[in-house]
Amino acid sequence: MTEHKAEFDSYSQDYKNLVNQSVNFSGLTVDFFTKGKANFLNAFLENEQDYKILDIGCGTGEIHAFLRNDQSNITGVDVSAESLKIARINNPNNKYISYDGYNLPFEDNTFDMALTICVMHHVSPLQWQHFVNEMVRVVKPQGRVFIFEHNPYNPLTRLAVNRCPFDKDAVLLRSKKVECLLNETNLITCKSDFIFFTPFKHSLFQKLDKLLSWLPLGAQYCTHGRKKGS
Repeated sequence: MTEHKAEFDSYSQDYKNLVNQSVNFSGLTVDFFTKGKANFLNAFLENEQDYKILDIGCGTGEIHAFLRNDQSNITGVDVSAESLKIARINNPNNKYISYDGYNLPFEDNTFDMALTICVMHHVSPLQWQHFVNEMVRVVKPQGRVFIFEHNPYNPLTRLAVNRCPFDKDAVLLRSKKVECLLNETNLITCKSDFIFFTPFKHSLFQKLDKLLSWLPLGAQYCTHGRKKGS
């Protein structure tokens, strides 16, 4: 991911506009998808307070403002120093750290939750397993891991990726591949939920999304699970 550092630095100021342009055929903005993923995470945070949360490849930290307000212990890491500058301005109470995109600068078993949002398709396939291993390593036993990615089986997702300038070299991963990577650690029991079946914000359609989460046709998916141990 370090090879993308300069590229993401150059896109940091215009990130939202570029994503909005790539999805404007849907009538939606990036905030629709950001809030949707935050709602997905918040459902798991409902009975938890002040989790230590790590966001890997956090970019400008867009999702952090939408997480439950009792989750104030958030750390973000990214290879793009320029993106982190914006994240610090937008979320001054959080901690943002630059890293090399390979080894996470944290001790084993540090965080209650680690998440990464549409980052792995920017990582070299040769490094996918190491990326997941590092993610699992820094999570405490019984902690949670969440990997959000674009669904390559959804044609509208492929259209949006093809229209996005910083996704030009993206290698999309199937949910089964992410499950295999997590299972390979022997520390995570995981499943995949598919999200964004409809472009509508009404709660009725959000309920429909939940009912269809097993169907591998949503625009994105989240592969997630708990780390074994006690």
